[in-house]
Formats: sequence, structure tokens, C-alpha cells
Amino acid sequence: MKRPRHGDIERFDEWSTTYDRTPGQFFFGRIHRPVVDAVCSGRVLPRRVVDLGCGTGRLLESLLPRLPGAELVGVDPAEGMIAVARTRFAAEPRVRLEVATAEHLPLADASVDAVTTTMSFHHWDHQEMALREVVRVLAPGGRLLLADVLGIGFFGRMMRSLKRHHGSGYRNAPELTGLLRDAGFSRWRRRQLWPGVPIYVVEARRAAKP
Repeated sequence: MKRPRHGDIERFDEWSTTYDRTPGQFFFGRIHRPVVDAVCSGRVLPRRVVDLGCGTGRLLESLLPRLPGAELVGVDPAEGMIAVARTRFAAEPRVRLEVATAEHLPLADASVDAVTTTMSFHHWDHQEMALREVVRVLAPGGRLLLADVLGIGFFGRMMRSLKRHHGSGYRNAPELTGLLRDAGFSRWRRRQLWPGVPIYVVEARRAAKP
């Protein structure tokens, strides 16, 4: 399932200085909220959370007051996005920001309690490798919260049929199930955010024991 690159990183670099002022940020904020709620829903709050494709850091900003004792790590391959995020968190020592791809995370094995990614997964060039990397850095029992368009239903299938830019990165349910299983997740579930809209939050968990 390897996909050709379409200059996504370059486009986000160019977009970074105006990204937070685009109208779509209200929509992305509505996607962030259920992801943040899910991260903070357990009996024990995570002590280290990584946001993949963090952009300018808006989801991390939402997590800060909800996780007062946690270290938050933002990872994005677009240097421009990380530059804006560094300005946002210049006075916040609990936020660490890294320019990196999801396939090569600058994190130790089993060092993370939760990984989030919102509307980023369909951009990843090597989704199989990236999910294996997520499993590597997750501690036993750690969770991935992935929010994205899935190729389910009429509108989801339409997104998959575009085949332009990054359209081929939208996975249907069987494909995503296979990716999660092959990466090493022990169980997963998904829920649709709004009726008729093919955006889902997928929660996948690494096995609690080897």
C-alpha cells in the first residue's frame, strides 16, 4: 500500500504562517474535542502524550490544562508548522516539539502512554511502517487515538475515488483493520463523529503484556 508523495510537506510548510487563520480551524477544533476527551477519559491520566502531525499545536494546547502533570510531545514533518508551534509554546516547558515523520519517531521504546493524530493519517506515505512505529513507542496498554476520514459509506467511498493529492490515503474498514492488526495492536474500535460524515475516531490499544 505504498503511495507516491504529492508534496504534502511542502504545502504545509508554505501554509504554516496563515494556517491558524483559515476558516477550517473551527471544523478541526470540533474534531479535536472528542480526541482530547478520549485521552483524558481513563482512571489514570497519561503522563506522556504524543501528537503526530501536530501542525501548529492546537490539539496540544487543548491538552495542556487537562493534563497538568504530563509531558506533551508534538511531531510534524513540516518545519514551518513546528516553527509556529514553538512560538505558541515558548513559555511552556512541558511541551516538546520535533520535526520528524511518523515512520521515524525520536522517542524511546515503550515511553509513551497515548498517541493522537487528527486528520493527518491520510497524509502518511508509509502507513504500515508508521503504525508499527507507534506500537514501538507506546507503553504496554497504551492507546492510539486516530481521527480521520474513512472510506466507509457513500461520501467515504467518494473521497477514496478522488485519487488526487492524498486521496488514496483514506482507508476503508477492512484495510484499516489489517493495518492495525499487522502493526501489533491487540484491539481497536471506531465511532463516527457525526451521522453522514465519514470522519471516525479510532481507538487502538497496545497489549498490556507482551
